[in-house]
Amino acid sequence: MSLYDDITNQIINALEDGIVPWHCPFKRCSLPTNFKTGQAYNGMNTLMLWLGNLKHGYTSHYWLGFGQAKQLKGNVKKGEKATRIIACITKKKEIKDEGNDMENVITHFFRTEYVFNLDQIEGIKIDTENEKIISVDGIENLIKNVKVDLKHQGERAFYKPSQDYINMPLKSKFEDTEGYYSTLLHELVHWTGHKNRLNRLKINKESDRAFEELVAEIGASFLCAEFGITPNIANTSSYVASWLKALHNDKNYIFKAVKSATTALNYLKISQ
Repeated sequence: MSLYDDITNQIINALEDGIVPWHCPFKRCSLPTNFKTGQAYNGMNTLMLWLGNLKHGYTSHYWLGFGQAKQLKGNVKKGEKATRIIACITKKKEIKDEGNDMENVITHFFRTEYVFNLDQIEGIKIDTENEKIISVDGIENLIKNVKVDLKHQGERAFYKPSQDYINMPLKSKFEDTEGYYSTLLHELVHWTGHKNRLNRLKINKESDRAFEELVAEIGASFLCAEFGITPNIANTSSYVASWLKALHNDKNYIFKAVKSATTALNYLKISQ
């Protein structure tokens, strides 16, 4: 299969799966970038690497070739598969014209290269510090004591139940202490809902997801108050309509959410 056929088929499959490859997969939009050179990819490669993020759930906008990872003392994790990109190669050749003068002729050709997302590579450290963010020892100790698998990578904060870990962007991605820790505590409340803990994450429809988000928001607000952090609620607007509808339809809705949030906090305290 030709390179162009392969790319076109991937685009078709993505669209059929409800994925729009030309939409940036990050809340804070970033072009895919080579981690070693600092150069952003462009053109079709931007689409292909964004699609890689969307299809495989990669959280970083950084990519490396296999050899580049080795040069940086990193290793591609066992079993990881590369993403195909297009490299444009430029060649300059001197030829004689009819008057026997030398003329430079520049030619371009394309070849396939393969890169790995930084999520697929181990052994490469990224600076996670931000001088504006002051470490809150109480929260750091809580995360350590309840034995959360916490990763710092990429652009998105989320809890992944299937692999039971919390992902946070690097601290350098946040503007302040409140933004970082209120986001982390929100994900920590989600973490309590795992099937091996409170078994709360039974999400079959969008309303279930909205309820779980409300539980996480309430629980995070309670935890923020306990640790003296001002909660950051900027990312909850997409659920407000669902919450309002549920509150109108079920007068016990908020009580159920508060009860679940309180149970989550009690679990965290018991687990310490």
